[in-house]
Amino acid sequence: MAKTSHVGTHSPDSVAPPSANPTSSAPVAASREEEPPLSGILDPVELINQIRQLPPSEWPHGVPQEVQAKVLRWRPPTRCTFEIRILTEGQSHQLIGKVYAALGEGVYAVMEELWRAGFNRDAENSIPQPIAYLPSMRLLLQEKVEGLEAKEVFQHGDQPSRIAAAERCARWLARFHAFGPRSGPPVPIERVLRNTERRWRVIAELGGDMAAKSERLFRRLESAARNLETPTSRPSHGDFGIHNIIFEGKRTVVFDLGGYGLADPARDVARFIVKLERTGLEFLGSIRALDRAVETFIETYVASGGAPVAERLPFYKAHCYLKSAKMDLTARGLHERAEVMLDEGLRTLE
Repeated sequence: MAKTSHVGTHSPDSVAPPSANPTSSAPVAASREEEPPLSGILDPVELINQIRQLPPSEWPHGVPQEVQAKVLRWRPPTRCTFEIRILTEGQSHQLIGKVYAALGEGVYAVMEELWRAGFNRDAENSIPQPIAYLPSMRLLLQEKVEGLEAKEVFQHGDQPSRIAAAERCARWLARFHAFGPRSGPPVPIERVLRNTERRWRVIAELGGDMAAKSERLFRRLESAARNLETPTSRPSHGDFGIHNIIFEGKRTVVFDLGGYGLADPARDVARFIVKLERTGLEFLGSIRALDRAVETFIETYVASGGAPVAERLPFYKAHCYLKSAKMDLTARGLHERAEVMLDEGLRTLE
């Protein structure tokens, strides 16, 4: 459960939901034992002072009087995510705050560019409104979005709801690839292959049948990479998946842009598909359980003007399968699921 803590008070002068419960735009917190005292991460007096210095265009709500915070995710050393409640004169304002070890200013700049490019509150394809980046605290403040998490639809919804959700996710990604900012670090296929090799070697060190399977999969990826044409790089979310998407009425909101860069658009498409397949395996008992949603996602992405990705999609899917297998083995101890991932990767590149 998320932990609520008053970090300080200072007075300075159409997707059908499977349930009726709203959800917030950040994942569930880590265990209490892993969390440091909130006072060591988020200084309320400093936060209030910093907000007071923001121009009215960024903070038009008046002088903050009290700050309350709740840890949503504790992921040292790279990122901590909070739900922040700021009280002004008779009003309460809910935000999401993210403390970055690095790159926070770049994430804020990307979000500002996207907001200006039309991914704003009035658009069907949207992101949370960026409020401010406070360099002294390494803190990014953004809108808290209330709505239905996409993962809830795919895990627990009916078939029409899943199809509608897949269409909305695909339309967002197609528009993002077309109109997102053309700035950010490049993610060439050589870098993807290096990362894949590191994950294969981790699996190989464990020995056994999966070491041999992971090597076969990596060698096939090496061979496939040599035969791929170099695509035109597009804006890349970096972690586009159902865990980063909220439906707020007609608004589809995608968050967590910390992995933003310029990359092959097939990378985002593949990541979304593999996350759907893993959801089917984990919650519905089969990696094929959400195939209709996968098909709808691909069809809608293409129909919405998405980039041509068919030729390179198997490579990036296989890369995601190997990455998932490594995570299942080393972080979760899920050997059977890891083997399913490796088998699927090998089948994809046959």
